Amino acid sequence: MIKMQRLCLLTVAAAMALVAPARAQAPDLQAVARNLVQAGMVAKGDKVLITGSVRDAALLENIAIETMKAGGQPLISISSESLTRRSYEEVPEVFDSLPQTLGLDLVQTFDLQISVDVGTSESILAGIPPKRRAARAVANEPVTAAFLKRNIRLVSLGNGIYPTDTLAKRLGIPVADLANSFWRGAGVLPQDLRVKGESLRASFANAKQVTLTHSNGTNLTFNVDAGRGLVSDGALTPEKVRLGSAAASTWLPAGELILPAVPGSAEGKLVVDKTLWDGEEVTGLTLTFTKGHLTAMTAASNLSLIKAAYDVAGGAKDQFGYIDFGLNPETRLPVGTGRIIWTVPGAVTVGFGDNRSFGGSNASDFGLALQLGRATVKVDGKAIVENGILK
Repeated sequence: MIKMQRLCLLTVAAAMALVAPARAQAPDLQAVARNLVQAGMVAKGDKVLITGSVRDAALLENIAIETMKAGGQPLISISSESLTRRSYEEVPEVFDSLPQTLGLDLVQTFDLQISVDVGTSESILAGIPPKRRAARAVANEPVTAAFLKRNIRLVSLGNGIYPTDTLAKRLGIPVADLANSFWRGAGVLPQDLRVKGESLRASFANAKQVTLTHSNGTNLTFNVDAGRGLVSDGALTPEKVRLGSAAASTWLPAGELILPAVPGSAEGKLVVDKTLWDGEEVTGLTLTFTKGHLTAMTAASNLSLIKAAYDVAGGAKDQFGYIDFGLNPETRLPVGTGRIIWTVPGAVTVGFGDNRSFGGSNASDFGLALQLGRATVKVDGKAIVENGILK
């Protein structure tokens, strides 16, 4: 939901499982691990933090072995949904603001993080007071800032669609179909995705105005900083690492063009028919932006869930942040269920609040990504996505 989670060294995104049912093609864990290590450019002497869940222990072990084969030094860190939940339910609130000195030490120690998504639930933090979540996010901010400053490389497997029964149910498809789509998408060659992404980015090179519309009433204009745009193609390169910050990260299955918005440029209305917050559907979410800032927020249902988190947040929480285009031809999954499927070709995701993992500079402990299916995007009047179809 909040893409900033994808950059945080000690934070794991929600929702995934490794073992696929018999009808799905089982992945070759050693090959997957080898690809992740190669994607992260592990070299002799690199210190590599490997994160995931007990459920994925075999994959994490393979990643560690492949890291050592490349001359790296791995450390495996295990997490779980129950650990996350219990850390709020059993740990006193007074410790929520405790400085994250261990996290800072890790950031100063490791050169690369290889993460595997953890969890299956869409509502693991349901009922946890927004004030407590915000306090922990603020306490972790120095870790995030240090992560970006040091240009720590990140390769993450999952990208919000690691196949689970929970996600398959939300999408309305068999879990085997989800698993097969996931592994096919993860196997698309980085160079193919890079060509697609760079070709699309060229459309924005000298753009004066981007217009996003949808039949639901969305009509939003803004400018983008194409020079700071990112193509997540599934593999890092020396050039990306030199650019640093968000450019030193990639997520698998890959296939996204990520463009930060020019601060102060967004004008108009964004309507999202359905999104999720703590597993609950928020419908008819309508956001109004003026001079790049959020000036009004309404919804047909469950607005209070988002607003409670927004109200206690700080920083650039009200600033329009980015636009993200899906590019992966093998991500054949439904859009519009409330779950964001980043890499579906022609899918458009926008967000406000923190946009540092999108190449921007908006810093906040709040960020919200919202996806539109069948949207139209025009660059200076020329359609590059029309009714959800990438031109």
